[in-house]
Amino acid sequence: MKSTEHWLVHEHTQFEALMREGLDAAKIADWWAIEQFYIKLVESLRYHIAQEEEVLFPAYEKNCESSHMSTLALYNEHSVMVDFFRKLKKFIDSRLLDDTCDCIEALELLLIEHNKKEEDTFLPFASRLLFDDRDILQLQLQNFVVTNKSRHWGIELTEK
Repeated sequence: MKSTEHWLVHEHTQFEALMREGLDAAKIADWWAIEQFYIKLVESLRYHIAQEEEVLFPAYEKNCESSHMSTLALYNEHSVMVDFFRKLKKFIDSRLLDDTCDCIEALELLLIEHNKKEEDTFLPFASRLLFDDRDILQLQLQNFVVTNKSRHWGIELTEK
């Protein structure tokens, strides 16, 4: 039997753990580890955000009434995070340690706040609203592939 509780599960804690790893690397100026953290986090979040914006949010918007919670704030927060990632890339590439640390710290706080909003408000509400479509949505999420219609981040990832 499937429960209505928590069928929409996200891996937010892994992103928060990665942020701590990145900050730890920045505090000791381990540029190789900082670059690896950055690549891993951006690749993971690109996929995660694309899943939300191309599968979850549209399904939610299709099924909700205008009086329900809007996804606009979540889309906007994604945009702010992508902007922070662009800034962080410039700081890392320029080897600006203080700016890199400050940006990682700010991004971590933003990410934690955003995740809390999703986990405390959006996901429980969407779980109930989309319960009848959960099997289809879970399959779409499981088989999801980022395409060229996904949000463009404007960031090239290259390992050095």
